[in-house]
Amino acid sequence: MSGEDYTHEAGLAFERHVIGLFGKDFKIKWMREGATKEEVDFSPDLEVEHIETGDVFGVECKYRASHFMGRLPWAKEYQLKKYSRYREKTGRLLFIVIGLGGTPERPDYMYCVPAWEAKATMLDVDGIKRHRRSPLRRFRWDSREKMLV
Repeated sequence: MSGEDYTHEAGLAFERHVIGLFGKDFKIKWMREGATKEEVDFSPDLEVEHIETGDVFGVECKYRASHFMGRLPWAKEYQLKKYSRYREKTGRLLFIVIGLGGTPERPDYMYCVPAWEAKATMLDVDGIKRHRRSPLRRFRWDSREKMLV
């Protein structure tokens, strides 16, 4: 398997893991299943609706095996533009869920970073510590703060 194939497979496995952390309070549209090319090019990996409130937000899933000297390359420049276009056009919030270390199915660390705080292609691991969460804990929606936690 080439490195690119592994990266693609790891990304898919991590997306499945993240989807599994959403309970029945949420309705999920996974862009890999039945989305048009335009939707895939424009949208994050997941569009999630919190059923009780009707709040809809995007989730971009990123798995990285390791960081480099405390720096985490999480996106390319064109992806940053894509994410801000999504927020501007839809008015929806976007969260970046990052799995780090371990395996995509069971990362050692997980972070849920609001996209508006992830303005650069490299993130400082210390800078996102406050967004760390258990990689096995179910997500919940804080409707007052409009935050995925």
